[in-house]
Amino acid sequence: MDYYNKSLKDILRWGRMGAIACHIADKLSITPLQALKDFYRSTTCKRFHDTKTGLYLYGDLYIADSYLIEKGLYDAHQQSM
Repeated sequence: MDYYNKSLKDILRWGRMGAIACHIADKLSITPLQALKDFYRSTTCKRFHDTKTGLYLYGDLYIADSYLIEKGLYDAHQQSM
């Protein structure tokens, strides 16, 4: 039963990574595949997979924005103005 739960969590997490990559691709005008490759190599992605950080509990747009902030491509303060 534990194996099933772990597999289901992995499947859901991978699906979310695709959605996150699509948000990144839209904001940067790049292909979703390139966005997925770049996201997968990021610290934000490592934090997303680490259950101790709790990042996986946040929404896909928040995680995409966290990645863009990590890369210096997005300023969260500009969006609130």
